[in-house]
Amino acid sequence: MNTTRGTMQLRFFLAFALITVLAVAIPAVFSRSILYQDRVDLAARQALAQASILKSLFEADPQGKWVAPLLASLPDADLRLTVTDASGTVIHDSHFGGNELADLDNHGDRPEIEAAESSGSGVSIRHSNSLGVDAVYAAVKLNSGGTLRLAVPLADIRRSLEQELAPLGLVMAGVGCLCLLLSLFITRHFRNGIDCMAEIVADIAKKRGNRRLLQVPGREFLPLAYAVNRMAENIEDYVATTTDQQTQLEAILDSMHEGVLVLGPSGGIRRCNRAMQALFPSVCEAAGRQLIEAIPVPALQRAVEALLQGKSGESAPGMADEQSEAIHFETDTGRFLVAHLSRPELQNQSLGAVVMVYDATDIMRLERVRRDFVANVSHELRTPLTSISGYAETLMHLEDMPQEYRNFASIINKHAKMLARVISNLLALARIEDTRETIPLAPTDPAEPLNEALRLCAEQAEQKELCISLCLAPSSRVSANASLLTQVFRNLLENACRYSPQNGQICIASTVEGKEMHFSIKDRGPGIPKKELSRIFERLYQIKRQRNSGSSGIGLAISRHIIERHGGRIWAESPSNDFATAMHFTLPLA
Repeated sequence: MNTTRGTMQLRFFLAFALITVLAVAIPAVFSRSILYQDRVDLAARQALAQASILKSLFEADPQGKWVAPLLASLPDADLRLTVTDASGTVIHDSHFGGNELADLDNHGDRPEIEAAESSGSGVSIRHSNSLGVDAVYAAVKLNSGGTLRLAVPLADIRRSLEQELAPLGLVMAGVGCLCLLLSLFITRHFRNGIDCMAEIVADIAKKRGNRRLLQVPGREFLPLAYAVNRMAENIEDYVATTTDQQTQLEAILDSMHEGVLVLGPSGGIRRCNRAMQALFPSVCEAAGRQLIEAIPVPALQRAVEALLQGKSGESAPGMADEQSEAIHFETDTGRFLVAHLSRPELQNQSLGAVVMVYDATDIMRLERVRRDFVANVSHELRTPLTSISGYAETLMHLEDMPQEYRNFASIINKHAKMLARVISNLLALARIEDTRETIPLAPTDPAEPLNEALRLCAEQAEQKELCISLCLAPSSRVSANASLLTQVFRNLLENACRYSPQNGQICIASTVEGKEMHFSIKDRGPGIPKKELSRIFERLYQIKRQRNSGSSGIGLAISRHIIERHGGRIWAESPSNDFATAMHFTLPLA
């Protein structure tokens, strides 16, 4: 927050002080000037009157005995009397006598004497070169043609004026000090009112009681007081609503059986629920730290970092969204946990990440039991199915067998082989799903497994007279298991052949994209409804309209597990450019 220099009280006080100084100083200066000018005008009028009186005396007896005493007494009264003849030569002067009169300049060019000669009297205020002082000169014209001039020094006027103005100056200084004290009192009172308002606003901000602004320093602050009171009411409502929502949120989180962990935008731990504390007790003391410090699972930490950096924000093709991506890990106590990550956003701003962890130990055990059961049952069913198929084929080739019975044996043989193929696929799926068994990977040219799959599907393609086109990337090797990759190509090609129309077209293409090779198998079949695209890779799942197509519904599930075990991904697209359906999958380059 930016603030100006000094407090508001200081600035108001300085403003009042400046106004007081101007209000006192300006009238003082102007009044002194006016009084001085009045005194000078009064002195000029008095000097002119005195000069007229002296004129009468001189004209009555110019050579009288009283002239010398008069001239001698005038310097003591700070007055100067000068008498000139018609030519301007000084004949009498109260400050100069004898031979000194001859040294005086001719006074005929003096302004007051020139005015007196032209109009009978004249007044001027100027500096005296003879005396070296400023004076008021009043001159009158004598009947003899000469002039009589009386000079009154201005120093006496200034001296008397200063003596009279001294008490007035003290009074004005006192008034100024009184104004400054009043301004200090007013600004302090104003400051106290603002401090009281600030204290109440601070208490409102700190949620201390139901305080309100009831008194303000002036009416100008009423809008501010109304705004602050409304703000306080809104804050109370907001706090009450937020507290209620917080309580509900805590109740919901604590009632969940899944562990929930909230992370900040930088990955720091913000809060967790009771279930998460039960799974990882160290989370309680890890507020503000990174996830890996509380849950030592590097894969989970990497997934969180990728999510916060936005790398997981763009869902890869074939994935529903980032929340559907699960991370499986096992704790030191032997429990199997599954974590789901999500990144909530508000107005295109990331609020961090949410990690939901649930205990899948029982589910994993049941899944393992199910896989083992399916594998065991499938294995046990293979022998009787082989026998049924063999006996059915034997019955089909008996010479004395009626045709109707031979048809029955053919149907038995067909369904026995179909059931054997389903069992074989179930066994293959069980082996692929068993993560305890590692899959040996090696640099492989994908063209070889593809050619093998084309050979195995050649009869099926010839029956429908399908046109299969290849558009493969330049020779590049992928990290894969050749036999399993052949099975993937075969499953996808069999589906493409099964659903393609007569004389249809199948396009097989591959491209290198970064560190992966992308494969696609496209056909012009009936297509896949959009709502079922995410389910076709589930085991035994079939689209309703294709239930009787002869497919077991396991091939795509096998393909998905094989690709995922290879570190790639697989997805379906329908429609795809000029084709009805496209099956895509990727494999890492060797």
